[in-house]
Amino acid sequence: MTQTITRYAGTARMSNMVAYRGVLVTKGITARGMARDITAQTRDVLRQLDALLAEAGLSKSALLQVMIWLADSRDFDAANAVYDAWVAPGEQPVRACVESRLASPEILIEIQASAALASAALG
Repeated sequence: MTQTITRYAGTARMSNMVAYRGVLVTKGITARGMARDITAQTRDVLRQLDALLAEAGLSKSALLQVMIWLADSRDFDAANAVYDAWVAPGEQPVRACVESRLASPEILIEIQASAALASAALG
């Protein structure tokens, strides 16, 4: 039985999202505008994640996993304050958060997520 892989528009290098076998996986999302503040960058990244999920007909309640990379682990509490206010109580996905050197010094946070698709939404 062949399963269809659905790729959502992106760039020549990557798709914004890929759906396969009932799971949607997003690209790594970084802030636009690169404010030097972790709170502003986290809010922007989560807004973009909401928009990607909506494009697939989903909401954050469908999230299965969230992966977070921070440029500086000292930003953990501030990023969590934004994330904790955003995540739906009782619908928290599994999560990992690590410190990592990111693609450029202006990027303070990157988030990638996976979500469950309804069977009707599968390609």
